[in-house]
Amino acid sequence: MSAQGVRAEAAAHMAAIGASAHYDHRLAPYDVVVSREHVAMLARQEIIPSDAAAGLLAGLAELEEQLRSAKPVLDPDAEDVHTAIEQYLEERIGADAGWLGTARARNDLAVTALRLWLRDQTAELGATLVALAQALAAQAEEHAGTVMPGFSHLQVAQPVTFGHICLAYAEAFLRDAKRLGFVRALQDECPMGAGALAGTGFPIDRDSVARGLGFRLPSANSVESVGDRGFALDFLSAGASIALNLSRFGAEIVFWSSQPVGLISLPDELVSSSAALPHKRNPDAAELVRGKTGRVLGNLYALQTVVKGLPLSYFRDLQEDKEPLFDTADTLRLSLNAAVSLATLMRPNTATMRDRTDVAFITSSDFAEWLTREQRIPFREAHHLVAKLVRAAGELGCSLGELPVDVRRGVDERLALTQWPDITVEASAAARTSQGGTAPERVREAAALLRTRLAEAQDAFRPDEPDHETPADGNGDQR
Repeated sequence: MSAQGVRAEAAAHMAAIGASAHYDHRLAPYDVVVSREHVAMLARQEIIPSDAAAGLLAGLAELEEQLRSAKPVLDPDAEDVHTAIEQYLEERIGADAGWLGTARARNDLAVTALRLWLRDQTAELGATLVALAQALAAQAEEHAGTVMPGFSHLQVAQPVTFGHICLAYAEAFLRDAKRLGFVRALQDECPMGAGALAGTGFPIDRDSVARGLGFRLPSANSVESVGDRGFALDFLSAGASIALNLSRFGAEIVFWSSQPVGLISLPDELVSSSAALPHKRNPDAAELVRGKTGRVLGNLYALQTVVKGLPLSYFRDLQEDKEPLFDTADTLRLSLNAAVSLATLMRPNTATMRDRTDVAFITSSDFAEWLTREQRIPFREAHHLVAKLVRAAGELGCSLGELPVDVRRGVDERLALTQWPDITVEASAAARTSQGGTAPERVREAAALLRTRLAEAQDAFRPDEPDHETPADGNGDQR
């Protein structure tokens, strides 16, 4: 190959590795919103001619309408979405499009558009997390007294209620929603005006741009503004926590619905049949919710690796921030929506739950507590005594409540009582009346309180009311 051919090939390779328009097109509506606010400020400050500003605003309004209708109007071969928008405006209004770059750079524009996009994602995902917790709260209210086995090490441990377990997952998802709220609050600073890295000499009004875009205030340091991706890592970290909790929830449903266990049933819409085995009902939705966790965790690690050891301020490495963010948001949206359906439509098999709970010696801890409470035997000693009773009952093939007096006397004279309890699994669950416990009355109280907390969390994810409308994405969907 000639030297000229080698150079041409190198140029093609450079264009290919540097291109991002094929994935950052979803930032186009946000770029338009930022550009519109920037141009309006430039006109107010008399930095650009009013007729040029009017032409730019008209061109941006036209582009926004085109994006809402999902028409492919931007050049897919442009280097990135920001370049594509500038090209579009040049074709529409000519040389006046050149005023758009006044007092700004791609560095502050790109990170501002990304923050706006991320703000909408946290609101949408946070609201879906609240909906998931609400679905679980509804199950808890309905099944506050439905007894089922509580597991540790996947071994039957103590009687609990299905409502109590549903509330456990609801608490985890509410905490994840709060995490997203923290992410929103931490990234509520506007980078516009930072320029390439050092700010600008034009007399811009950063406060008005920040307010117009719905930010609390402008960012404090121009260098940090364009080089920071901590806000992106915050989102990916919160996303990883969400994915981990979704994974546990999905795994629980797979376990509960398996035929040897059979604690719950899933509707046909959330299972699939086997190509070879027509009797099977595979819990595919739950398995995929569990399986998609890996890519969300990988996205966090990917961006952490990009920014590790990266000096200030901007480097082209930071172009690699968007795909992990986009993929995490898309994946969580899919998984959360599926989880809401699972939480809403799963049905406990109450008879099976009761049967699986009534296993030998599941109430042994209740007997130990009874000895401590009623006979004033120190708990550790009571624990050892009940362990001996369990062995004796196992040899006789009876329950703890059925142990004969002479057998109990053989373990310890203090156990030769005429009034000896026979504790049912329902009584065991009902006795757990401590705050946060599994007693049905406590579950109902907790579910009612959770409803109030979820309403407060939902308010936190209602759309802000900046001076601009929430943009549509590249597919014309309102965010």
